[in-house]
Amino acid sequence: MRSSLAALALALVLAASPAHARPHHHRHHHRAANVNEPGQPSACAGIQWCGCWLRLHLGIGDARLNLARAWASIGEAVRGPAAGVVAVWPHHVGLITENLGGGLIRLLSGNDGNAVRERVRSTRGIIAYRKV
Repeated sequence: MRSSLAALALALVLAASPAHARPHHHRHHHRAANVNEPGQPSACAGIQWCGCWLRLHLGIGDARLNLARAWASIGEAVRGPAAGVVAVWPHHVGLITENLGGGLIRLLSGNDGNAVRERVRSTRGIIAYRKV
């Protein structure tokens, strides 16, 4: 009886406590102006479009920024992740909306699963943080 009560108490505590071990990936789809399904701007058709979407989202006309890696050389270098900072990987780029700590950020980006979405990502592999 005593072990059953202890097991029940433990189960209730675990069920009531938030799970922090692994972030949940909620898919929040955002729509940009002039969007084709499922979120790719028509101006970005036929290319890997994360860089193109971000430059359109930020109102930047320089088409060289269609290439994700090109974002590593514009604006001002920043030491680490923060809201409003552009995170650049060799083949992806996006806008940080929140630094969650522990090597995790919330990122808004295009061409993420062939859609525009905001989700939790690891900072692993980031080659630059830029304030644009």
